[in-house]
Amino acid sequence: MKLLKVLLPVLVDFGVFWAVVYLNMPDHPMRIGEIGNGNLYSLMAYFSLFWPLLLADGILTQYLIIIPLWNWVKHKGASARFIAGACIALVCILFAGALSYIIWLPEDGYSPLFSFWWYMTEIQAVYWIVNFVVLYLLDRKRTSDSEPVEPAVAA
Repeated sequence: MKLLKVLLPVLVDFGVFWAVVYLNMPDHPMRIGEIGNGNLYSLMAYFSLFWPLLLADGILTQYLIIIPLWNWVKHKGASARFIAGACIALVCILFAGALSYIIWLPEDGYSPLFSFWWYMTEIQAVYWIVNFVVLYLLDRKRTSDSEPVEPAVAA
C-alpha cells in the first residue's frame, strides 16, 4: 500500500499536467528554445522536455517528505492539518516567487513577474491539492476495506 501511496498521487498529477501540455502542443510547439522566455509556455516546454527528471523528483519528494507528513497529520486534529496546509501554501508561494524572480526580466516591468508568480502558485497548489485528495481517497478506501463485516442475522 505504501508503494501505491508514493506512486499513484504523483502519476495522477503528472497525468493532469501531461494532458494540459499535450492539448496545447499543436498551438505552441514545445522546443528547447521556448524555455526561459518567462511565460507559461516556457514552463510547459520545460515540463514536456524534462518530465523524467521531474517525475523522479516528484517520487522522491513524495516518499521522503509527503508520506511521513501525511501519516503524521492524518492522526492529528484539525489545527495540525490547518498548520500543515498553511505551511505548504507558504512554501508554494515562496518557491513560485523565487522562480518567477529568477526568470523575470526587469525591463518588462512588474506585471510579468506577478502574473508568472500567480501561475506558478496555481500550478503548485493544484499539484498538492490533487496529491492530498488521492492520498485521502487511498486511506479512505483502505479503512473501509479493513472494517469487519458483521454477519447478517437471520430473522
